[in-house]
Amino acid sequence: MIIKRIIAGMVSLILGVTSMCAQQLNMADTLPFDPEVKVGKLKNGLTYYLRHNESQKGLADFYILHNVGSIQEEDSQDGLAHFLEHMAFNGTKNFPGKSMISWLESVGLQFGTNINAATGMEMTYYMLSQVPLKRESIIDSTLLILHDWSHFISLEDEEIDKERGVINEERRQRNNASFRASRKAAPVFYNHTRYADRDMLGTEEFLKTFSSQQLRDYYHRWYRPDLQAIIIVGDIDVEQVAEKIKNMMADIPAPTNPEPKAIIPIPGNTEPLMTVITDPEFTESSASLYIKREAFPVEYNNRVGVYKMDLLLNAALSMANMRFTEMAQAVAPFRGAQLVNNPVSSTTEAVGLHVSSAKENLPLAFEAAYTELERIRRYGFTAPELETFKTSILRSAKYGFENASRRDNESYVWECINHYSKNKPVLSAKHEWAVLQLLVSQMKLEEVNELLSVLLSQSNNVLVTLVPEEVGLVVPTTEQMASIMAKVRGTELKPYEIKVIDKPLISDEESIIPGKVVKTEEGIYGSTEWTLNNGIKVFVKPTNYSPSQVSMSAYADGGLSMVDDADYFTTQNLIPLINMSGLGDFDVIDLKKVIGTKVAMATPTISRFSTGISGGAAKSDVETMLQLTYLYFTNPKMSRDKFDRMMQTSRRKIELTKTSVDYIFQEKMNVAIYGEEDNVRTQPPTVKTLDAIDFDRMDDIYNQFFCDAAGNYTFYFLGDIDLNQLQPWVEKYLGSLPVGTQKLSWHDDMVRAHKGETKKRFEVPMQTPQSTVFYNYTGDIAYNQENTLLMAMLSSCLQTRYLETIREDKGGSYGVTVNGSLSRLPVQAYTMSVSFKTNPEMADELAQIVDDELRKMAENGPNRAEVDKNLSYWLKTRPDAMKNNGVWLTLMQNYNAWGEDWNTDYEAVIKNITPERVREFAQKIVSDGNVVKIIMDPAK
Repeated sequence: MIIKRIIAGMVSLILGVTSMCAQQLNMADTLPFDPEVKVGKLKNGLTYYLRHNESQKGLADFYILHNVGSIQEEDSQDGLAHFLEHMAFNGTKNFPGKSMISWLESVGLQFGTNINAATGMEMTYYMLSQVPLKRESIIDSTLLILHDWSHFISLEDEEIDKERGVINEERRQRNNASFRASRKAAPVFYNHTRYADRDMLGTEEFLKTFSSQQLRDYYHRWYRPDLQAIIIVGDIDVEQVAEKIKNMMADIPAPTNPEPKAIIPIPGNTEPLMTVITDPEFTESSASLYIKREAFPVEYNNRVGVYKMDLLLNAALSMANMRFTEMAQAVAPFRGAQLVNNPVSSTTEAVGLHVSSAKENLPLAFEAAYTELERIRRYGFTAPELETFKTSILRSAKYGFENASRRDNESYVWECINHYSKNKPVLSAKHEWAVLQLLVSQMKLEEVNELLSVLLSQSNNVLVTLVPEEVGLVVPTTEQMASIMAKVRGTELKPYEIKVIDKPLISDEESIIPGKVVKTEEGIYGSTEWTLNNGIKVFVKPTNYSPSQVSMSAYADGGLSMVDDADYFTTQNLIPLINMSGLGDFDVIDLKKVIGTKVAMATPTISRFSTGISGGAAKSDVETMLQLTYLYFTNPKMSRDKFDRMMQTSRRKIELTKTSVDYIFQEKMNVAIYGEEDNVRTQPPTVKTLDAIDFDRMDDIYNQFFCDAAGNYTFYFLGDIDLNQLQPWVEKYLGSLPVGTQKLSWHDDMVRAHKGETKKRFEVPMQTPQSTVFYNYTGDIAYNQENTLLMAMLSSCLQTRYLETIREDKGGSYGVTVNGSLSRLPVQAYTMSVSFKTNPEMADELAQIVDDELRKMAENGPNRAEVDKNLSYWLKTRPDAMKNNGVWLTLMQNYNAWGEDWNTDYEAVIKNITPERVREFAQKIVSDGNVVKIIMDPAK
């Protein structure tokens, strides 16, 4: 009854605002459905959604949505929905065994990236994304896969038995502190309904013992056309594909007396439901307060009124989170606080307040955040806050409208998924922009505040508290947390006071003496090269990949390699401190207020061998981005208070994580690879290294890299750029920078991987017993495009081999990761790592497979089909990749720094990659013999 009163209040609120805009929008009206989306339903009940979209030329996404999930499982079926998802790729009527994966890879798809699926509580989907439509037969075969997924998954005994181990390893890998906490919290969160008993993975014992027939029965009971939708978006002929669907899917049998999906309500509660959960692997404390409400009936979801309600809620959450962000950046006792809308079930939603803090500080942190939430409930927001939100959302929506033709296929797919499963609206860009403009223009502060007074109910609350399990740590009780809430509700609070900043970003801007572009030349890849009077080089490449957006990057050699060991961690912490402190005359909070609704950012970076500044802005706010850049070179800010706070937080983090499995593994791995336990450049930070960080050195070190070194930098601007507009800003904010006397250049930091073979095995206490196998191969090699691509090919081929052997044949791991890369500095070299987690009893057997498969690759190479699959994927993804400003930035930097063109002959280079050349590359790795072999086992 509590939740029903809440939703009744919300419906009344909708009806109450109807008269405000009755002449233009009726709150009860259905929003217009996008005419570009074709929707149909076959006689067997199968629904389909089709949309033509040319933003990804020659590609399409194919989804089948099952409007069922793990909540449909009986108690004796826990985990079958997820198990079925795996089996969809292990044999169907028309694609037996692994032939489906093999065929998809042959046309340019990649398992995990383009071939994937997801199972949830309420909904499941299987998907094939970015399918290249090179010939009609590809469309036919992909549709045939969707056809088979609907009703014709083979579910053969042998394949089911092979997959049991894979899923148990997935369960083992996912059984971390977060997963364990979610299971412990579920009875309270879901109020002891069936939802609390479903974890989607199932128990280890059940996964080992359920019968194949149980899975088949579950499949045919729930995975049926009246609960399925096919969604295809991309560069398709909609009418042609519709006819293919009608013909191909007609033989999918309609269910006889179909069983309706059970609707499982979650009961409300008058008094808060609370639980406190501890776990030794938590690294911080947190509290999550959920204020639940009944979701709108599905039939209302495509109405104007619900659309407006969602907009009002979005406004409230956005404004609340701006306050929480400011508090966290100031002196609040919490590390972070966020107000979000949490879906709970098909019938229930919740406003969720999530608060994180240092392990011992949660009561104070939660009280501070809950106090602000209570202030919002009582007094709402202010007019300036709402105006900021309105400006921001209209700006974002306008960008979306103007760039609707560039929307990717996936975003359209999800609109259709939400329409089929939740009756959410599917609006054309034109209608969405028109409706949003009208609703935002009519949005009133009292509407937002009234909505929150309804949503932030003092009933139907659930509070989940998570605290590290640690000797000596006082764990708050549910009674203590309840008393905090009661105390805050009884405290007199003042309304929020907004601070208005009325100062320019650069206080002495009139004193800036602009420089001049003294030389203009044609640059690489269609760019224009400017040389400024102070020697700074600027490359400008106009593109139309992201209309109204501009990216900026400044680059100089040097980085951490320039500082000695004593200054290493001081230098590493420079940028985090500046990001916390602010810029120019403003602390970080006031800086955000000065920037306001402008879309502009810039931030300095210091990496191992380089320094730089990265930035981005809307086309209209490029000057603001350059002003920020100017200040980073001339007036950075470093706060002693922020430094002390940063060090305190870092110490707490190290104390918490130094006994964690991941920290210990990283530490042992670095020693095994580089051989020096006390090398600050290769080891994770410790309390000792934190103590060596010198605040008084920071200003001098920063000046060395930036304030006294502007002449070392090359700037790049890419995007929607008007050169005539950009040039005077570049002359003013970059041309006026003092060149300085500091010369930046990278130094050899002498960090090298060990030569020869190193073996290391150790045990670590852990909550979920599992072994980690990690092999790392290193050696010298020429750094060039050809070798980089050969490494990528070898890594991909090996990953497929390990997937087939370690995962599929042995059922020994959920997944194997192979990462290969080349580095240019300090010496030209390669690194290739292989890693996976497994049952400790299988660690030795599977580790041997790592060696065996690499040796086979060195002796025989990959087959032609393996190479061709990867080449197809690379060629398929290249057109989209080349529409990315970041890719062009990397190409330009590479050419200017090293004189290497990695673009012009790319296709010719990859077509020269043959199985024999991959074999030779693998043979070099084997013959070099530089490998670190690590196995981390659980302590007995």
